[in-house]
Amino acid sequence: MYSSLQFEQGVSGNQDVPRIVLAYLPKKTATALQNINLRIDKGDLFGLLGSNGAGKTTLIKILCSLVLPSSGTAYINGLDVRRNPQEIKPSLGYVIGDERSFYWRLTGEQNLKFFAVLNNIPHREVDRAVTRLLDLVGLKAHRNKMFKEYSTGMKKMLAIARGLLTNPDILIMDEPTSGLDPLVARKIKNFIKGTLVNTENKTVLLASHNLAEVEQLCNRIAVLDNGKLKAEGTVEEIKATLPKHKRFVVGIENYQTALLEKLKTLTTVQHAVLKTAQPPSSGAQIEVELTHGEDQASKLMESILAMGGRITSFQESNATLEDIFSWVLLRKSA
Repeated sequence: MYSSLQFEQGVSGNQDVPRIVLAYLPKKTATALQNINLRIDKGDLFGLLGSNGAGKTTLIKILCSLVLPSSGTAYINGLDVRRNPQEIKPSLGYVIGDERSFYWRLTGEQNLKFFAVLNNIPHREVDRAVTRLLDLVGLKAHRNKMFKEYSTGMKKMLAIARGLLTNPDILIMDEPTSGLDPLVARKIKNFIKGTLVNTENKTVLLASHNLAEVEQLCNRIAVLDNGKLKAEGTVEEIKATLPKHKRFVVGIENYQTALLEKLKTLTTVQHAVLKTAQPPSSGAQIEVELTHGEDQASKLMESILAMGGRITSFQESNATLEDIFSWVLLRKSA
């Protein structure tokens, strides 16, 4: 799908004027998304990465037909989001973590029934659909508890249940584990991958700031920055676009700060950093990135020994998703 979106904002008037003035205001335009070309296949658990303001939410709103692009096209199951928004809605579930979108003085069951009516689910099917979803997300025993009494994790699960009311093929999830403790976050991640994708056969688009979460869950990812697509593919495919530098973690028994500073001056060393927070007297680990690859590894060892360092371990360190994310944001767009 390809989409380019522009939004407009008015310029506020003079607040000192004590009357209402109706007039055409000058308008400013800014490009929110540009040259976004993505394909998400059936059964994908697709991760959408990007910092605040990158364009993730705008892209999601376009796919949900909440915002129309000023140019370009976007398709859901072959249907144009501009021309067929009503046909698309039943096949698309949108999960947001905004607790204010629920009614706090209604029970979990009452909330789902209310939203079921809004989603045009036939009255005769509402009870059965709500019961099934409460059971699916593990809230059946809490169906009569008011939403305001739910824990944060329970509220997140109810939001997922709401997104599944129309039994959609595709689920779009915006920061589904934000604000959760690690144990509850793990439970929801297992539910997304194990139940929604593997068992319920849903296609999931997951927008997140959490790099580790995306790497753990998603089979493919896209990285947005300032409205532009900076990278797309599997982690391994994106990793292949990184500079062919090799990174090694070296254990040194008699570490001294001067040794690290000397390493940084070597022409073959791109980057060197101390891995341990406090250099222990018994030794430390340093991470060294070489500009010319692993053929320089033996020379690195020789250099450390010549500087008086006693090497206790030497192993290659693979690039993490955080490394990949940092690289694709720093590199220039093609």
